[in-house]
Amino acid sequence: MKSAGTTSHTIGVGFGGTATLNNIGFSVIFAQSATTGTVNGQPAASSNQFYILQATNTTISAAISAAAQAFYPVIRGTVSVNAGGTFIPQYSLSVAPGGAYSTQIGSYFKISPLAASGSNVNIGTWA
Repeated sequence: MKSAGTTSHTIGVGFGGTATLNNIGFSVIFAQSATTGTVNGQPAASSNQFYILQATNTTISAAISAAAQAFYPVIRGTVSVNAGGTFIPQYSLSVAPGGAYSTQIGSYFKISPLAASGSNVNIGTWA
């Protein structure tokens, strides 16, 4: 969410880091609004959906030039890692809009292991 700056820009998502990936696939569902608030607990805007098959930054928004802008993404998918390292979720702007976006309280990134074919992976204390 931002509340200042009118330089036209786009928003992209991707994953950086040093981990070597076998493959990745994730969906991005988002709503955006030219206000920084919500209506009845829901984003007051249009929603869009993308399915992305690359870790590199992918532009997901149209050009934004409103001073007040709220962007509400939900990202879900899977990634197969070949060699360990860092795996960094990222969002980026095509240019500095003149006002910084803030990642809001309650934002999170969760990752859970999935097993290779024929193996047994436990998540938590159950077996």
